[in-house]
Amino acid sequence: MFSIEYKIMFSDTDPGGIVFFANYFKIAHFAYEQFFASFNLKRNYFLDEEFVVPIVNSNADFKSPVKFGDTIICGVYVEKVGTTSFTLKYDMLVNIKLLPKLKQIMCLLKKVILLKQN
Repeated sequence: MFSIEYKIMFSDTDPGGIVFFANYFKIAHFAYEQFFASFNLKRNYFLDEEFVVPIVNSNADFKSPVKFGDTIICGVYVEKVGTTSFTLKYDMLVNIKLLPKLKQIMCLLKKVILLKQN
């Protein structure tokens, strides 16, 4: 399992002091980028000229609110690897309590194919 720590800043929260739902996806994406960086790949797929890796599906299950000042441990797990896509799961914990769970499906596309569809 790969994990990162992320301290919740005031800018991550809504007026009620809990994390605004969209910011969980921001935290998950930060963990995703760090996860890929940990492999020390020779190719940077975030800036690649030939390929793109779009998120094609993303969902979350919010168990309990996370508040300003909390430190999240965000675990990243590979759930499935297909021929053109992969699925990552994210478990976010505060003080060993599981809070939100997220899941994202990414696919690997050649930019040429993507440009032809537009």
